[in-house]
Amino acid sequence: MFTRRVALAAAGGLVLTAMLIAPASAAKPTRPPIQPPIERPLTPQERAAAERKLAASDAYLASIATQGADLASLSCVTPTGATSQAETQACTVPQGYLSVEARDQTKAFYCGPATGQVISNYSWAVGSGLNKHTQAKIAGWMQTDRFGGTSAPMLQDGLELGTQGSPRRPAGWDWVVLEVRDRDGDGHSGDELQGYVRSNVSSAKMPLAIPVKPHDPNSNYYLISWPRPVVSVGHWIAAYGWYANYTGTTFARIYYSDSSKDEGGSTGKFWDPTRDIAALISEHTRRIVW
Repeated sequence: MFTRRVALAAAGGLVLTAMLIAPASAAKPTRPPIQPPIERPLTPQERAAAERKLAASDAYLASIATQGADLASLSCVTPTGATSQAETQACTVPQGYLSVEARDQTKAFYCGPATGQVISNYSWAVGSGLNKHTQAKIAGWMQTDRFGGTSAPMLQDGLELGTQGSPRRPAGWDWVVLEVRDRDGDGHSGDELQGYVRSNVSSAKMPLAIPVKPHDPNSNYYLISWPRPVVSVGHWIAAYGWYANYTGTTFARIYYSDSSKDEGGSTGKFWDPTRDIAALISEHTRRIVW
């Protein structure tokens, strides 16, 4: 289990192979965004695809609830009768994780391609320290260089091409953009977000991409991978794990990889409360790619 405040470095680092970009000898290339990528409205076809995936996720979560698999309790000691004797039963907090490696972004505005690289590497089951596609290639699919950043539909396009034909991509899988909202009217979207991550990770066995403003000076929330405030147009992370059922507290978690050690953040694997990440999404685009 990962500690909250310490990142695990990406295993193997950036290995020099034909499949991997060579590290730059100088500072990373930087270029101010020409204009922050616009989050365009979804087309009717894209909205329909999102609704189909949402229905599949709802069905999976409903099946888990029916089986009682989400009812694990922290109270593991159960009295056996009227006496003071107690029986200790097996007790685990529901959770699920995928095996991913973090990647450092090769340009200051390549958080989208770096996130795509993490997900593509997982989907292709590449060896430790290797990459299936370079970030430059993924950035071309996402049009990141053209716009100086990556919107959700652009990142979706890159994930489609970066994982197409891969052994871990489920049959019939489509990457879709979903707007995260409070569907049950309880005043927050953390429960919905935890369900989306859980169904992607534990049912489809696929990571997902989340855009946030990582540590906005005016926000009450921030990613632990970004310990200092920074003014940002947005940042992508790859979610690969979840822990516990969401109860509105900081107990439930989302595990993610970050790519930003030279951009004000950190590169490695981290976790934050689902409540906090849901708030960060709501303060940014309100979208995920899953």
